[in-house]
Amino acid sequence: MAVEEKVDLDDVRKEEILALDAKVASNNLFEFLGVPSGASADEVRAAFREASRKFHPDKYFGKNLGSFRGKLDRIFKRLVEANQTLSDPEKREVYLAANPFVRAAARATTNTNAAFKPEARTETEEARDSERRQRLARHPYLAKATKVQEYLSKAKEHVGRQEYSQAVTHLNNAAQIDPLHAEVKAMMIEVRKGADLVRSESSFKHALEALNRGDEELALQALKTAVNANPLNFKAAHKTSMLLERRGDAREAASFALKAVEAAPRNVEFRVHLARLLGEAGMKAMAKKHFDEAVRIDPDHPEVKKHGKKLWPF
Repeated sequence: MAVEEKVDLDDVRKEEILALDAKVASNNLFEFLGVPSGASADEVRAAFREASRKFHPDKYFGKNLGSFRGKLDRIFKRLVEANQTLSDPEKREVYLAANPFVRAAARATTNTNAAFKPEARTETEEARDSERRQRLARHPYLAKATKVQEYLSKAKEHVGRQEYSQAVTHLNNAAQIDPLHAEVKAMMIEVRKGADLVRSESSFKHALEALNRGDEELALQALKTAVNANPLNFKAAHKTSMLLERRGDAREAASFALKAVEAAPRNVEFRVHLARLLGEAGMKAMAKKHFDEAVRIDPDHPEVKKHGKKLWPF
């Protein structure tokens, strides 16, 4: 775990960095700064100054930060963005218009403040505010932010139905509008992972169907696709290795046997299979290492007993 990483930070600061880094992708800038929704510009600036004393990367110059350095950079960049957005009246209005849930939370906080009593507004003031809202609605930044939110909403709908390719299309559209949008980037990573998992399972299924039809060439292509999409698909990796061995390609078979072992390190069958392939390739030391590990995991496993004396009769 990152909190256990040996770096020049005490445990309290590490926990604070991890907690704040987990919120970087949040759209609620008030929450990220640690101020109530609807906090004033002065409160925002004060919170930013306080956070900067803790999280400004320059504060840790020359220290060993390991993976925490990247986290600090992300945090401070987001803090600057939050301060600049919420302390500037026009940027703040554009941000709230693009994030209606945050605006609603800000209004709810304001409305529950007993000391808050809005003053009566003149017709001139109302007309001026109406004109300002219309002007903001035409603001290029607001138009972009609104479009990004539309694409995000569509992407989330597709993810809910596991339609990952459609979700990726909408996220790519959003990224073209705002390449630095934190939620878009975070969601793209997760969606691609989901898409890879689905593609891997689908390719593995097609491979088994091809094998049942006797089409080994098509099966092999599908199996390799399954492993490339998800290196942790140990079933596909092992099946690829077995098929390659049967086709006489021992070297590539060993490479996929190793992938299977890396994905499922406690699978004795995979270990013994890898050991056998390495032994046949003349790599006796590596072969014995993997076989010994198989013995350590389960000395009574049938594959251990079947191949043990044949490979190492001593």
